[in-house]
Amino acid sequence: MTRLLVILICAFVAATAFMSTTVSQRQQVLRHVAHHNDAWAISQSVAEFMRLEALLATHFLPDEDVPLDEVRLRLDIIVSRLSSFKEGTLKTFLEATPTRREIIGNVTSVIADLDANLETLDQTEVVAILDRMRELNGPLTQLSSQSVQQGWDDIEVNINALEELHLIYSVVVAFLIVAWCILILLQLRQNRLLMQSQKQAELLNIDLIAASRELQETNVSLQYVAHHDSLTQLPNRILFWSELEKALQEGSGTVNLLLIDLNDFKTVNDTLGHDFGDMLLNQVSKRMHEFDTKVRIFCRLGGDEFACLLVGASGAESEAIARELSARIADPFLLANREIKIGCSIGICSTSQPQSIDAQAMFKQADIALYRAKTATTEKICLFEEFMQVEFDDRKALENDLRLAVERGEFELLYQAQVDVMSLDLRGLEALARWNHPTRGQITPNIFIPLAEEMGLITELGQQILTIACTEAASWKRPLKIAVNLSPLQLQAPDFVQSVVSVLDKTGLPPTRLELEVTETVLLDDRDGVVEILNELRALGLTIAMDDFGTGYSSLAILRDIPFDTIKLDKSFVRDIAENPKAASLVKLVVDVGTSLSKTVIIEGVETKAQHESIRAIGGLLSQGFLFARPVKAAKLNFLHEADHHFDLIDDFAN
Repeated sequence: MTRLLVILICAFVAATAFMSTTVSQRQQVLRHVAHHNDAWAISQSVAEFMRLEALLATHFLPDEDVPLDEVRLRLDIIVSRLSSFKEGTLKTFLEATPTRREIIGNVTSVIADLDANLETLDQTEVVAILDRMRELNGPLTQLSSQSVQQGWDDIEVNINALEELHLIYSVVVAFLIVAWCILILLQLRQNRLLMQSQKQAELLNIDLIAASRELQETNVSLQYVAHHDSLTQLPNRILFWSELEKALQEGSGTVNLLLIDLNDFKTVNDTLGHDFGDMLLNQVSKRMHEFDTKVRIFCRLGGDEFACLLVGASGAESEAIARELSARIADPFLLANREIKIGCSIGICSTSQPQSIDAQAMFKQADIALYRAKTATTEKICLFEEFMQVEFDDRKALENDLRLAVERGEFELLYQAQVDVMSLDLRGLEALARWNHPTRGQITPNIFIPLAEEMGLITELGQQILTIACTEAASWKRPLKIAVNLSPLQLQAPDFVQSVVSVLDKTGLPPTRLELEVTETVLLDDRDGVVEILNELRALGLTIAMDDFGTGYSSLAILRDIPFDTIKLDKSFVRDIAENPKAASLVKLVVDVGTSLSKTVIIEGVETKAQHESIRAIGGLLSQGFLFARPVKAAKLNFLHEADHHFDLIDDFAN
């Protein structure tokens, strides 16, 4: 459409320009036709010439009374006529042939002579001039006839030219009429298209209004989704941070932040499945929704972590609210006709000067309080105090030191003897890791091992300890068994078995001399997977010991189903074995069961001779404790490099 309009506009411009040119040409032709009155001018000049001739002859006749002035008037007329012969188309016509030029020249000569001598002419001179003029009458008449003929020829040519121009003009006008008709049709079509477009625009506008409303509704929905947890419908972490920062900026009263962590939720999730876990989270959130105490906001931070924001309550009041909330959550839950009981830990941070602390700092303080609440043995509610920050910073510093210690390999091993109860012969050694901190001194395993587990360093640390123990044991001449403790998290490493194989290959220690000690907690997360790994380890030739038996979830079924080679009875069973017959009976029961199942039983924590004698009376085979030897460094075990050494065991370790 646009291209066609452009073509039409160009055609209009060209036609207009052409019409303007045609009109100009027609004007020139008409002007040219008008110029062909030259024939009349020549004939009039010839007539004036003859009148002059007749008047001149009459003037000089004796009996005629013609004034000289009249002759002069006629002469002046003819002179002016002759001057016009020198201009325009007359000049062109007269100079077209030599004959015409000669005639005009003769006429001009006669007139010039007459004009110069008119007042002084005598009879003879007049006769001579009249003779000359008479001779020119014929040529002038002929010249007039030629002029008339030339005029008619030119008129014919111009008429033909006018007819051609008229025809062209008619064609152009017709073209313009057709073009205008096309343009009108196009304009009508364009108007129709515009009306259609207008209708479509109106429909589109209606659709846009509907889409805008839908978009607004979607935005509201997205705002809700963006700021609320999809499972519990509680506000999420994003809205929580916004509300916390707003409450601190308002500074209208004491701001209290409660961080809530569900106790035993992971057990429910792992034992009953994630569906039950989701149902439990939903019911917990429902109780939070229905909590009648006025709170600013409850939100789910993620997993089983929640937060509560209180404004205007004191620290003591926030603790009371936390206890009420904890009691609500502690009430039994009914999930698919199954009653579930859980508890919660709550960390509280309270500030009466909201504008003096930022949201991040307040959250960290509440988190520190929550951590202490989780580790508490009684009420799992803790209000943050300043000393907790110091302890937290100290813990962070210890974590950093532990990370550096693992990177630098700064751990050493002590070894404690495992002896035959009857002969007191050395039957094996347990490797015990120690960390000698440069400023804190000796740090016990019950501190740095859990810390390494939390930090994700236990796999690397355990690999270092295993490598050191196997390297030193391989250098002993006496082929004693070396026992190394494992963290449950080490067994979860996908390549743990291969890493043990690598250590044995690297150190050259025979697998039969290595025993790996694990606790019953390894069976809590993935029982079948752990059994498979233990079987793979035993297939290498090494043995597996169950450490601290009787302190956790021990049962006789574990002794039957789990591939253990050794049972290490916890020292708590030995503490009053010499005085309490029931304790002795319980130890005897474990020894008898282990013996019947072909498992070695090692009794730990033997510190007195009375305990040792009681164990001998029961029939125990192996013991371990301070009575026989305290843990010592590898330098104290030089006697193990002598294959034929037979000194008394206790004396060897004492020296």
